[in-house]
Amino acid sequence: MPISRTSLREQVRDELLHRIGSGKLAPGDRIVEATIAEELGVSSVPVREAIRELVAMGILESGHHKGGWVREVSIPETIQALQVRSALESLAARLAAPAIRERIPRMRDHVSRIVGAARRRDFVAFQDANQALHRDIVEASGNRILRKQWDSLAFDVRTRAIMDYIAAVDPVEIAKEHEAIVDAFDQADAERAATLLAAHSAHLVDHLRRAMAREQEAEATGIAAGTACETVQAAQG
Repeated sequence: MPISRTSLREQVRDELLHRIGSGKLAPGDRIVEATIAEELGVSSVPVREAIRELVAMGILESGHHKGGWVREVSIPETIQALQVRSALESLAARLAAPAIRERIPRMRDHVSRIVGAARRRDFVAFQDANQALHRDIVEASGNRILRKQWDSLAFDVRTRAIMDYIAAVDPVEIAKEHEAIVDAFDQADAERAATLLAAHSAHLVDHLRRAMAREQEAEATGIAAGTACETVQAAQG
């Protein structure tokens, strides 16, 4: 379906983020300006602007006269982004308190979809519902600068990487943390909601760090085993 004429740059950006986050565009894939413009029914101008924004966000890379291509987002970068998101969303929770009550039914629907997707291990659906819930909190803050900084973290892309990387952890346990966050908002307890949001990000960071440590240990063991094998072969030769 063609994109509407309002906020074209943002809509093109969000569509590209969705394609990257869902795996339709993989690391290394080229973003061809003319192709995207034709697919979305827009001119090349908003596509070019969206590509520039995604380059600035660190989601795409670009070269002189080479256009843009999808950059692989590293886990250390994602950990740093989670730490920043924790601070932004804790602030958003406190600012949103007066306005967020009307969003509670929709937020509970988001949580239901997050948990359902986690049970199915459908991480694309998880990502969509998770982003919708966190975006509701940020938008309810009414702070445009905060929203802009939160958008720049591009968790549309990072959520899938997080879930893929911590596959050994029960995703339902992670998903259900959102239930307590919405309960706190429903009880008009902004401080508790802020604390729970920070704890949720901290849990994800801990999972990622442990997974990274296991991966690094496995790599070190593999290198050591390879070196030992080469030494034996050299001695036998």
